[in-house]
Amino acid sequence: MGKYLMIANAGPEDPNRATVPFMTAKALIEKGHEAIIWLYNNAVYLMKDGCHENVQAPGLPPLEDLMLFLTTVHKTPIYIGISCAFGRGMVDEHDNILCDMVYGELAAPPKLADLIVEVDHVVGF
Repeated sequence: MGKYLMIANAGPEDPNRATVPFMTAKALIEKGHEAIIWLYNNAVYLMKDGCHENVQAPGLPPLEDLMLFLTTVHKTPIYIGISCAFGRGMVDEHDNILCDMVYGELAAPPKLADLIVEVDHVVGF
């Protein structure tokens, strides 16, 4: 089966675009594929405590349900672009650790480059 990298850019300000990468990852996993999610730009806000519970796009499943599947049922790697998180005040400046984040791992562009080379498909949202 294939290995897919979803690169998400939209945050809670656009519930449809924010939900689709997670919905696609879940569908791929259910079909037997492997999925990885990379969050850039405002998508980094989706991992902030209390955020994904309030993202609901018309006609799409609640982001909270998708996150439950991707973080509990199937441990899906979710990477948070460090420069985007830092620029949005989500990283402690002294310790380089995430503040108030519920899931995800900080990662820099070299990690993204490694993932792009490693996976079979890259999908941008």
